[in-house]
Amino acid sequence: MRGSPTRRRLLALLSSLPIIAMQSEGAEQRRASQADPVSNADPVPRLFAVFQAFLDRHAAAIATRDGIEAALVDRIGWPRVALLGGSDSEPRYPAELAEIARAMPPGRRRQRLEQRLRRRQRRWDEATATVGLAEADLQEATLDGALLAAAQALLATPAWTSQALGLKLLVLLSVHAPGPASDETSPWRELRLILADLGRLTASEGAVG
Repeated sequence: MRGSPTRRRLLALLSSLPIIAMQSEGAEQRRASQADPVSNADPVPRLFAVFQAFLDRHAAAIATRDGIEAALVDRIGWPRVALLGGSDSEPRYPAELAEIARAMPPGRRRQRLEQRLRRRQRRWDEATATVGLAEADLQEATLDGALLAAAQALLATPAWTSQALGLKLLVLLSVHAPGPASDETSPWRELRLILADLGRLTASEGAVG
């Protein structure tokens, strides 16, 4: 299943920082066995669990939506037309009337392509209404909003432990970092280094405890 970009990003961060992953999974068990009021008062691990639950639901919604769209494309194809004879002699497949207008001068050929695209767009719109694609889009967008709200709630909550700080950085990077291409640019490179430092501190705390 193809997960959401946020989910893929979080999983990549967790895989590169296994200490944080292990600590986040075992945090509730340790707190249950320790009479530490500071640790027990920290709400961040609970909020992180809520965030992860929304990630899973959002990823499932994307997979459902993409499956519906893929089946529709197999059945009727994308609402596009083939436009030959570009400057590089490669065919193009515009999906908007404005793309055709930019590529072709006025005339019968352009009119025919515009009419063909309108027909295919109408067919696509009619088909999406029968297969539930609009509902799937709405569900994905709703869960995306809930996911971002869960992330914001976690990031706005004060952390009481180094493990909680690590979880907050994980969420910050997974939601807001532009992507792998930014890993070696500021401030994302430095934030990843800080996350690694927190992972080592969390491991040390767990070993002492």
